[in-house]
Amino acid sequence: TNWRSGHECLWNGVYCDVDANNIVSVAYLNLATNNLDGSIPEEIGYIESLRRIELGSNQLVGPIPETFSKLYELRTISVSDNQLTGEIGANIDGLTKLANLDLANNRFRGHVPHGLGGIPTLSYVRLSNNRFTGAFPTSFISLNNLHTLLIDNNAIGGTLPALMGMMKTLVNLRLHKNDFYGELPNFSDAILLETAHFDDNFFKGPLPQFGSQRLRELYLDKNSLTGAIPVSYGNHPKLQVLSARNNNISSTIPASLAKATNLGVLDLSYNKLSGELSETLSQLTLLKQLYLNNNRLQGSFPSWLGSIENLEIAHFNNNLFSGDLQLGYEFEHLDFLTEFTFEFNQMVGMVPEDVCDLLLDVLTADCW
Repeated sequence: TNWRSGHECLWNGVYCDVDANNIVSVAYLNLATNNLDGSIPEEIGYIESLRRIELGSNQLVGPIPETFSKLYELRTISVSDNQLTGEIGANIDGLTKLANLDLANNRFRGHVPHGLGGIPTLSYVRLSNNRFTGAFPTSFISLNNLHTLLIDNNAIGGTLPALMGMMKTLVNLRLHKNDFYGELPNFSDAILLETAHFDDNFFKGPLPQFGSQRLRELYLDKNSLTGAIPVSYGNHPKLQVLSARNNNISSTIPASLAKATNLGVLDLSYNKLSGELSETLSQLTLLKQLYLNNNRLQGSFPSWLGSIENLEIAHFNNNLFSGDLQLGYEFEHLDFLTEFTFEFNQMVGMVPEDVCDLLLDVLTADCW
């Protein structure tokens, strides 16, 4: 570096501003990806003009210095991908101009501070892959500018406040791999929501409703959710992933899902779904991965499957499908298919030889 000589505004990673009175001050410190080790110097907290600190992707250890609490002009703190430890709280939650907080991929512990919910400018919070525990602070529902909340891969627990579903600015919400429990709130008023990850928790009760027309990803896997798949899930034209495997979802798969024509992944495996598959699901022409295995689905095998030409994976095994196995020659158009299972059903018949020749590497069935 060139930090040993010259004016600090000429040092690598240091950026300065000049105000109306021609006073020069340090505004931005960017030392990300510099192979730095050791602890964060507490002297950084004395640069009261700082608006942005980026120290990510280094090998820094220890806590965030308490002197950070004096950086009242800070808009951004990014220290992700280090080995930082300790708790956060008074060193951050009094920074009333803070907009972006990225602490992901460290070893922080303790509770997520309630005081963060009192920073009205906060719009981006990423605390993923740490060791945070305790209940989720309800104060977050007061953050009227929050668009991204990523707190996955921690041990945060408790229930989600019902009012979270009314946060109209939320775009990205990732709560997966935590210890949340109770019922999921409805997100009918979260009209900007694009990604919602609730998987690998202890949620129970019905599947939540969503009001956003922008919803692209919905992950509900590995919970204890019950009841039917909402018919309204077909009203999300941009939905690309619907994954709800390993729950206790029952009833039928609604034909309305066919209206979600951008679906690329549909995983409803390991549930208690029953009834027959609607032929309208053949309208999901962009579908690449379809997991319906380990349910109680009935009726004849969906011969229309061969019309979904982008299909790569199709699992129908461990259900109650019955009747003659009908794999027509339209299956020759499934050029991308790599996995196709339908064993452990109640079907009779064998796969025609020509179809077997096409699917020999991916078919778990007997051929003529």
